[in-house]
Amino acid sequence: MDNQLSVGRPTILDVARVAGVSHATVSRYLNKRAYVSEQAATAIDQAIREVNYVPSRTARSLVNRQTRAVAFVVRESPTLFFTDPNLSKMAIGANAALSAQNYQMLFMIIDSEQSAARITELIGGGFVDGVILVAMSLNDPAAQAIANTPTPAVTASVPLPDSLVPHVDTDNAGGIETLTRLLHESGFHTIAHLGGPEHEPAAILRHAGYKKALGPAYDPALVDFANQWELEAGRASMRRLLAAGPEIDAVIASSDLLATGALDVLAEQGRRVPEDVSVSGFDDSDWALRAHPPLTTVHQDSYRIGEELAEVVLRQIDGEDLQGFGRIIPNEVVWRESSGPRSDAS
Repeated sequence: MDNQLSVGRPTILDVARVAGVSHATVSRYLNKRAYVSEQAATAIDQAIREVNYVPSRTARSLVNRQTRAVAFVVRESPTLFFTDPNLSKMAIGANAALSAQNYQMLFMIIDSEQSAARITELIGGGFVDGVILVAMSLNDPAAQAIANTPTPAVTASVPLPDSLVPHVDTDNAGGIETLTRLLHESGFHTIAHLGGPEHEPAAILRHAGYKKALGPAYDPALVDFANQWELEAGRASMRRLLAAGPEIDAVIASSDLLATGALDVLAEQGRRVPEDVSVSGFDDSDWALRAHPPLTTVHQDSYRIGEELAEVVLRQIDGEDLQGFGRIIPNEVVWRESSGPRSDAS
């Protein structure tokens, strides 16, 4: 473990590094609000003396005073946040679960480095009791900074690198793997993948599921990653895929919105769906139902994911140690007209 101390006044993070425990464990020990093992308590005591840590009056009062508020932090543009059906359903589910326990949910949108710094300061300063991190990339410094505060946190994705912050997510890899196998068994053989932004956890896992399902037949030339989870990005990605592989007979997109962009381009180029090309997505959002034809997709229960995220953060607020905890919510393929029987007629 890295024992390098902070510059200036010692912090709770310094105590945690020297003691070899999480900052949440140190926080529980200092607050006397939850059980800490005798071994951990001894290590923390020794670390406090070693680094000469003294809690400030302000920090102590903030830690001991509950705000009954939980932050729902999203790294997205405000426009996408309010138009993404999965984010909205997740937020509604989290808010319902928090409200049932008399907690208020606060929306915080990170769309610049300035807002990232401001939100990290608010969360680390004790202005909320917990935080739910959504739509963060693996290398997002804001996510890492927030995770390193003493505030109980949970991520709606895979675990953050070098972090024990708990996570809740849908089965991204498994859902796409099942969909890919079903398409192959239904007679589609040149199956392309229109991925999401390639550094985001969901896009990485969905691509991994596609690759696993194809095995030796996997062809990287039939993979293209959109630079945003947006309609126009899906259109641009579909144009690149058709240029690289005009013989494509199926496209699996990482989201319904990206798949809708693919449908637009196929229509422009006179390719029939599903007779010439099957198109499928992920989410089972309103976009899937509004598409023409309606999209085959992977249904994820975003509302339930939101509920589970709230439950995990509340359990930590109550003192439960959930370091390294992970929960994967099952999903299922919903077959619709966009992947109907393929026509072999030229």
